[in-house]
Amino acid sequence: MMLPIIAIALLLQSRPAVAPASISGVVLQNGTNEPLPNVRVSLAKTDAALGAFGQMVAGDHPPGEVTLPSELLSVMAEEIAGEAANGGLPPEVAAEAKAFAMLPLAEIEELVISINGDVAVVSKSALPMMTDSQGRFAFDNVSPGTYKLIFASNGYARQDYGQRGAAGSGIPIVLNAGQTKNDIVMRMSQVAAVGGRISDSSGRPIAGVPVQLLRFGYDETGLRKVQRAATTLTDDRGDYRIFHLSPGRYYLNAGNLPGQTGPTGLSLDFLNQGINGNMNNNRIPEKYTLSYYPGVDDANSAAAIDVPPGADLSGLNMSLKVQQSYRIRGSVVDTRTGQPPPSASITLMLQSLDSRDITNINTSDGTPNYNAADGTFELRNVSSGAYTISAALPNPVSQRLPPDFANMSPADQRAYFDAVSAANGSAPRASAAINVVNSDVDGVQLKVSPGGSIAGRFRSDQDPSTPLPEYTFLRIQLKSLDAATPATPTGITAQSRPANSDGTFRIDNLWQGEYRLTISGLPAGYYVKEARLGELDLLNGRFRYTATETGVLDVVISPRTGQIEGTVVASQGQPVAGARVVLIPERNRDRVELFRPVTADPTGHFNVPAVAPGDYKVAAWESIEPFAFFDPDLIKQADDQGKVIRVAESSMQSINVTPIP
Repeated sequence: MMLPIIAIALLLQSRPAVAPASISGVVLQNGTNEPLPNVRVSLAKTDAALGAFGQMVAGDHPPGEVTLPSELLSVMAEEIAGEAANGGLPPEVAAEAKAFAMLPLAEIEELVISINGDVAVVSKSALPMMTDSQGRFAFDNVSPGTYKLIFASNGYARQDYGQRGAAGSGIPIVLNAGQTKNDIVMRMSQVAAVGGRISDSSGRPIAGVPVQLLRFGYDETGLRKVQRAATTLTDDRGDYRIFHLSPGRYYLNAGNLPGQTGPTGLSLDFLNQGINGNMNNNRIPEKYTLSYYPGVDDANSAAAIDVPPGADLSGLNMSLKVQQSYRIRGSVVDTRTGQPPPSASITLMLQSLDSRDITNINTSDGTPNYNAADGTFELRNVSSGAYTISAALPNPVSQRLPPDFANMSPADQRAYFDAVSAANGSAPRASAAINVVNSDVDGVQLKVSPGGSIAGRFRSDQDPSTPLPEYTFLRIQLKSLDAATPATPTGITAQSRPANSDGTFRIDNLWQGEYRLTISGLPAGYYVKEARLGELDLLNGRFRYTATETGVLDVVISPRTGQIEGTVVASQGQPVAGARVVLIPERNRDRVELFRPVTADPTGHFNVPAVAPGDYKVAAWESIEPFAFFDPDLIKQADDQGKVIRVAESSMQSINVTPIP
């Protein structure tokens, strides 16, 4: 038994040690070049191997950069490990527990998840540090790899090294074994503020009015949306001030979202009495029509506000009108019987450019809004706006007496709640898109019907001798293309249940309508080769679900991806550090997952791994905001000035590109 141990020891001794790298630099104030002390500097590794955990969080796109400290990660890991110890976990929770268990938590100080969905690791061996009195910082004993540097300080905009613009990307830093990099110069910009006064149509100041600073941009699904940057309320003089802003271009609105303008109940009335913590019965709650600076109703007509570093812009004043209320009337019929259902729940959902505003609106003043005798309904106190109105029949399962939870195992409790949730989701329902424009809306018809389901299976076309990938985190996501179909804040209307170990899955609670299919949670290095439901190609086009479809949704993933590398070179021949390089499909541009953005390193070099075979345009910009490449103007630039490339299975290609001005 000693010989194998000795052999292993000799092998370990013969393996060459990896020399650590080091990185250092200085932080200066942008414009003055004065050194900045007490700036928190974090070194985050962007190419850390996270295994199943990386697949689990793949596809998550937070509205802003999120930092998960080690303490929170440990609590999350302990909680899910505790669930696993009780046994009887569903496959997806067991897989999450396994993914957490594989994380080297003892070595992680923080996980940083960017708006692009990328995950970077701050190691305990290179803890964040504060700059000294001369603005200097230094990290020693750094493992070789690719990193980003993150800088944060009170009074200055949080930035990555090399970041251009408030929402731009930083420059990746590649550290080789034994390398000493000491040329980092980071210039930080001071934060800014904007302010003004909000008054009513007679010129009187309005207290307690919501004021929002916004950006327009695109999300990972290619949809143009409003991104809320900051919010506040006006004070008793109608004045507002929004501060700690990153320099950049913004838009401003003031007023209340479309919704209820009538009585809101005692609790909300009570809360609305207070402005900045001051409670006073003399405060009369009033809601005002949402308006965009300098005083327009349409967000697309709003004027841009450019905020330079350190600015304190004032005089952004607006005048608002009191919201008027209207009624929505209609009827409900059950398509299975042709009669009005005995009961129905009527809800109204606001359609908004900001996904965080998608909420159900309470339009009841305490009286029933549905009449079972003739199936009619009436919603009161609705202000002008675009809505989705829905009718859902009650779930009989949820009306039964609850079981004896005290004598149920955790697995049985979970199964019970899963069954109730599934029954609620499959209850017959119907929806319609309506616009309320300064008048009542009559004659809305809602024909409720039960949802359907699709069975499917994931499979891989890889070499049978190689281990199969993990299917648990793979998800089919169906995004409705019908405005009348209710969606979650992420825009997902239906999502597959976690796949079984053999790759089989189901999509439940699917309503008739038109959809686009996407897939999240792909294993690293794979692409989606095919998705077919019978003769229907669901991968390369839209499809209409009629609830009569039969067969199995066959989804093929493949590890035979291509790879593209190259350099971004300016017209004068010098490399462009930190350029944003985007792979744009020549066809199938509805398939947003085929758009592949990467950032060039300090030498201008870029690498796009795991590319699905096909024809693409390769385009580069010195700086664009996340997902801005979905903008039709930028896509036209790429079509006119990008380079064409064809990617074959398992291919490796090199291409140099010039950034688009």
